[in-house]
Amino acid sequence: MNILVVGGGMAGLTFAISALRLGYQVTIAEKNNRVGKKISATGNGKCNIGNEFVSIKHFNDSKIASTVLHAINVDTYKHFLHSVGIFTYTDNAGRMYPLSDSASTVVDCLRHTLQDLGGIVIQAEVTRITAKNGKYAVKIGDNTHIYDKVVLSVGSGSQAPAPNTSALIGSQYLTATYPSLVPIKVTNNDPTLNGIRHKCNATLVADGQNLYTESGEVLFRDYGLSGICIFNMSAHIARNLVQGKQHDYQICLDLFPTLTHDELTAILQARTHLPVDRLWGTLLHNKLAQYVTKRANCPTDAFKLAHTAKNLTFNYSKLLDWTMSQVTTGGVDEQHLNLRNLTLPNGIICIGEMLNVDGLCGGNNLYFAAASALYAAASMD
Repeated sequence: MNILVVGGGMAGLTFAISALRLGYQVTIAEKNNRVGKKISATGNGKCNIGNEFVSIKHFNDSKIASTVLHAINVDTYKHFLHSVGIFTYTDNAGRMYPLSDSASTVVDCLRHTLQDLGGIVIQAEVTRITAKNGKYAVKIGDNTHIYDKVVLSVGSGSQAPAPNTSALIGSQYLTATYPSLVPIKVTNNDPTLNGIRHKCNATLVADGQNLYTESGEVLFRDYGLSGICIFNMSAHIARNLVQGKQHDYQICLDLFPTLTHDELTAILQARTHLPVDRLWGTLLHNKLAQYVTKRANCPTDAFKLAHTAKNLTFNYSKLLDWTMSQVTTGGVDEQHLNLRNLTLPNGIICIGEMLNVDGLCGGNNLYFAAASALYAAASMD
């Protein structure tokens, strides 16, 4: 069987290698000048390639994700990585990285294995796919080729030009899409805080109800808030948007998660004899201390200052755009997908980030991209 894989990212390369090992002929059509381009940028160039503690709870409510993760566990994934020469270590949070700490070596291992197995790479864009007599006529660049099977792994528009997914399969199979794992713009931030980092508990509040809480480092930016815990909040907002759910969101920061309100009040009360600019001492960055004091609007009231610091609330404005997002929420809708083999009604296989599956930070998305490819390759008729 002659298979065309459209897109040479993590999912496309993993599927191609798996299919070649099963004895199929495989060609990858990649519009970029090299395969694995997006892999090279992951994990700040270190490549957070997976997560030892991967779980369905880290993903949106998706039958696709639960089906794939049930079938492809961490050991199966590691076996594939080892088979192409990728060996990993795991940090305390379960994040998996290559021993080289280099994303480019991951791409090299995948690319070289593909070549060794006889896989072909065409640098060209696929613009049309037509099912015809049980086969597929595919326009690649200026030419049309016939394949027995087509696999789409075109990714999303996150940190990349938006793929022509609707032109290839039809918009009727797609949900709305939104950027995810992205900074959040807020309306009442102070640009003078730009660049300040602070560890805190961050809570996403929707219509007055706590929706999601995570501890971590928040990065204050001139437009709003960033950092891993903020990225994960953005995923919850994006998932609601895909479902057409609109909420009034707020982000509430507890700047002192290790202190109770009473403990922080007592510390500040003992320092109220000091000038305002010395009140916080080493408790907060100077500019953040000034902002909290201003928000409290009562620099000598220790109780109110403590309350403000433990409930520093920002009003949500919007998610930043795809150029700043790590992944995209939304994509191929599971209601149109045969979960047994990840195929559309016309037999085209869909894998990776183009599916309506998104995970939180920590290697979950790269893991799913590869896992969906391993699952689909093993499930081919």
